[in-house]
Amino acid sequence: MPKVILHIGTMKTGTTSIQETLSNNADVMSRFNYTYVGPPMRTSAVLGPTIKALTDTKHDLIISDEGLWHFADSKRSDTHKLAGLLRGYDVTVLIYLRRPDSFLNSWFQQGLKSGTGAKTMSQFLDSPFVKSGLEFSKRIKRFETLFGAGSIKLRAYEKSQLKGGDAVLDFLHVTNLPAEDFMLPQPKNKTPDTDSLLLRSLYQRDLGRSSKLLANLGKLNQHLSNNGYKGRRYNLLTKAELQTIITTYQPEFSRLQSEYGGGVSPSFFESWPDIENANNSLLDLRMVQEEMLSLES
Repeated sequence: MPKVILHIGTMKTGTTSIQETLSNNADVMSRFNYTYVGPPMRTSAVLGPTIKALTDTKHDLIISDEGLWHFADSKRSDTHKLAGLLRGYDVTVLIYLRRPDSFLNSWFQQGLKSGTGAKTMSQFLDSPFVKSGLEFSKRIKRFETLFGAGSIKLRAYEKSQLKGGDAVLDFLHVTNLPAEDFMLPQPKNKTPDTDSLLLRSLYQRDLGRSSKLLANLGKLNQHLSNNGYKGRRYNLLTKAELQTIITTYQPEFSRLQSEYGGGVSPSFFESWPDIENANNSLLDLRMVQEEMLSLES
């Protein structure tokens, strides 16, 4: 029976770099009997014809799309039909999980950077879509039900636990593909610092997203960096929000580690944030930004 590695994310766990590596190394993949099928592959209407069009039906498949996780069982991803298409394969569902507080910070700031996400952290945390993306146990169990016991493989997106401290190297290691044979992607531009992202968000409301606007926002960021402004990177969650996250998710990840393995026993992640070290005074800009934007609501 041919195999499928169904890589479903989650978001902010190096998925884009993994997909770029697989896409740019089709010849290497072929030598090791793999065909890569990349995003968007979250609906049966797209995946079905793609599988039928494959020229080498003896190859194993790697299918990667983080939307398989985030849009599971919604209008944007008909999960049960996708499972039906893969019924003739031995499926391993590969899931990278990031510590929830880190995941939320990164996801929100990515939205600020692109101008397509929630305007404030409070709005972001209240979003039903964000909350559904944090239903770890429920979604993992759903995929296990569809693809069978033993189909789930969890990996901790934590530098100390990734092979070589890198998501791409870890993915190749997990899939038994030799990293030395692959052309690896160059490091991407880092997300701007937290202070700059919050300030830039104040200039994005009601202005559209023209190339001219985005260019000016880039100039603003450069100006802030070059003229005595020292941008900081920090956790945007308050002590109370962090406490809620730890209370809610640390026991859940311990259960996931016990049931599925992956991570470090018994807590899955090697470290969780220390509430006592959280510094709410760093959040002044977040609170000002939220107050200013609320005036426009």
